[in-house]
Amino acid sequence: MRARARTRNERPVTPAKPAPGTPRGPKPAAAPRARAEKPEVRIFVSYSHRDAEARRRLGIHLAPLERDNVRTWFDGDLDAGDKLDTGIARALRDAHVFVGLLSPDYLASNYCWKIEYRRAMNRRARGTMRVVAVVVRPCDWKSTPAAGFKLLPEDGRDVTRWRSADGAYLDVAQGIRRVVAAVRRDMAAAPARPVRTKRPASKTAPDAPTKAASAVKTEAPRAVTRSPPGAARKKTVRKPGKA
Repeated sequence: MRARARTRNERPVTPAKPAPGTPRGPKPAAAPRARAEKPEVRIFVSYSHRDAEARRRLGIHLAPLERDNVRTWFDGDLDAGDKLDTGIARALRDAHVFVGLLSPDYLASNYCWKIEYRRAMNRRARGTMRVVAVVVRPCDWKSTPAAGFKLLPEDGRDVTRWRSADGAYLDVAQGIRRVVAAVRRDMAAAPARPVRTKRPASKTAPDAPTKAASAVKTEAPRAVTRSPPGAARKKTVRKPGKA
């Protein structure tokens, strides 16, 4: 059926307002807001290969952090054919947190202690990295520069002295989580870098002389000396020679 056409004199029917006190229907649910993703924090794990089991156990306890946009890196993440020194140096340069697993083998390793740990401490001195030392086996860490900092697990008591190894690694993971939170606070407080804009090329004024014109040398007009009016020119009279 066709709808009846409305004439000029007819006014559109407006819906009646509900009486005061009448319960209103439920409001439509608002669309859920998308959570802002937290900034990524990268952790570099430094360890001796003889402590590979300790690194694996720690990685398991750090799994909840990885779901919170935290990425852990160790040399096992290198692909076949990658250069060790180049890949490790790049990952160490890009990391925000350095975690060193201290043990007798770690302190005896020139690469772990004298290269990786020293580079991390240099970055810490510049304020661009946080360094966390984790004692996984009994070692003489008190005679090293690490003695001046707070170590994990609690009070630097190595993992083997804990009644439960999982309890020790849990304490370590919680300590690293606090460090990650501090890094994100620093990211939020850091001022935004100004965007550099290119300056427009300066246009030459229409009356400005060009380089070619300025290079041409103009000679000054020479002064012309004129004799005063009425002055007669002197004639040279030759005397007759002797016969």
